[in-house]
Amino acid sequence: MHVIPAARVRTSATPPPDPVEWSFVRLGGAQTTVRRVAAVAATQAGSISRAQLVRLGCTRDVIAGWIAVGWLIPVHRGVYAVGHLPRGHQTRWWAAVLACGPDAAVSHGTAAAAHGILRPHRRVHVTTPAKRARPGIALHRAAVDVVFIDRLPCTTVARTLVDLAGCVPPQVLESAVRQAQVRGVLNVESIGAILLACPRPRGVRRLRAILEDPVCLQPTRSGPERRALRALIAAGHAWPVVGAHVPGTTDLVDFHWPADRVVLEIDGPTHETSSVQRARDRRRDVRLRRLGWRVLRVPADEAHTAPQRVERWIRRP
Repeated sequence: MHVIPAARVRTSATPPPDPVEWSFVRLGGAQTTVRRVAAVAATQAGSISRAQLVRLGCTRDVIAGWIAVGWLIPVHRGVYAVGHLPRGHQTRWWAAVLACGPDAAVSHGTAAAAHGILRPHRRVHVTTPAKRARPGIALHRAAVDVVFIDRLPCTTVARTLVDLAGCVPPQVLESAVRQAQVRGVLNVESIGAILLACPRPRGVRRLRAILEDPVCLQPTRSGPERRALRALIAAGHAWPVVGAHVPGTTDLVDFHWPADRVVLEIDGPTHETSSVQRARDRRRDVRLRRLGWRVLRVPADEAHTAPQRVERWIRRP
């Protein structure tokens, strides 16, 4: 479940303009209703609600005619895909939010996927203060703080992690917390405030244990790296610099100790099977050695032996 998105997710606390009003301002008064419907749907990943269609001037007969010819495709009650069925996660998220009312926001695993801290899942979770039920949507009733990602209302990262604590396995929750830390969006104070405000939130002990684990919050990129770091700290080694560039270079390494001029790399299977990767490793090791660094490589399946190897490496003249 650990995934680092290539693109940064941009969030905004300011609600976006109403899409229907925006269509009248942007397109002017000379455009047809069809163009306005298409413009509104384009801002919502291809989805539109019946209430928005009525505000755009569509009568019941017009809507029924568009449904009959297949231009409007019912997705949920009162929500339609314009032109084609939902083809991506964003379209399904928007359709679920529109089906649950104006104060609805995606939450739990869906919000985690929108924030880029977990992979998308087929089931869509939505939180709304209103009491309603929608088939095909995991609906939760609560009043939450909302941020907007490409206009899509989502629960905040802090609220999303608190919600996840009560409904996902521990390893998935740990992955989400770690990914939030790596991406710089983890706010422990906000999580604490939510935990104090929520009456007996589920999974609070599990979440607190993860937040209090210093190894979990380090920017490691794999399980073997975390095993090696835990073994190093348990053996009494000084904390290394984790997942950072070696000073004076552009080389990103797993661990390094600037005082001892030692670099530790935990190599996965690719470093053994790929000739391109091996050549890249050799070139980087040569660069670092020329600068006075000693490079130690440990296979991933032997990560637990890192303390003994580092100790011998540091003592070597």
